[in-house]
Amino acid sequence: QVLVAHLPFLFHNDPKVAAVIGLASGSTVGAATLHQTLEEIEAIELEPAIVQASHFFDDFNHRPLEDERVSLFLNDGRNHLLRSEEGRYDIIISEPSNPWITGVSNLFTREFFEMGKSRLAPGGVWSQWVQVYGMHPDDLRSILATFASVFPHHTLFATIEDSDLVLIGSESPLNLDIENVRAMIADPEIEAEMKIIDVNNEYDLLAYYRLDQDGLTQFIEGAVLNTDDNMRIE
Repeated sequence: QVLVAHLPFLFHNDPKVAAVIGLASGSTVGAATLHQTLEEIEAIELEPAIVQASHFFDDFNHRPLEDERVSLFLNDGRNHLLRSEEGRYDIIISEPSNPWITGVSNLFTREFFEMGKSRLAPGGVWSQWVQVYGMHPDDLRSILATFASVFPHHTLFATIEDSDLVLIGSESPLNLDIENVRAMIADPEIEAEMKIIDVNNEYDLLAYYRLDQDGLTQFIEGAVLNTDDNMRIE
């Protein structure tokens, strides 16, 4: 929940507007609020009851709904982006539920990623949570291949071992610079949060790096894409 928010900031020097699909405990939106360059943060949540539930985590999530930069939208994530103007966002963080669930699965299709990419400004970065547990390897490869088919530049990070991955995608090259990692962790609030997940320095964070573009291309070779028509993962 923390890394899916922070990782895209390693690849964008001056983001102003961000969208986060999925409120849940508020931890991801809260992590995004720690980045002071952001002027607007849109939090999109489908289930109204989750808003109330998120307050049970106020001692841990930085109370994002009290941040004046955060606007809450009770809407489906796909519908919200569809209604947004093209080029609006510098960063989009997508953290819906499991991709095989009906009503969630259409947030992992080629058509959704294509539409979502059009909502990114030039140099914009997409951060996508992908869960691993309970997934057949070919289904996982299908999701990764679908994402890579839309974003010409992409890279893969792990988070919880054998459980979660984070895909980073963009129309622009993704350069993982250790100086950017150091600069982000140097922020006192981000540093404190990172220590909670045992990231004590830039090397601990880089240890989550899994595959570059070439490595990911080899892994997904021959995988079937997940589309609105075949709904393969659902």
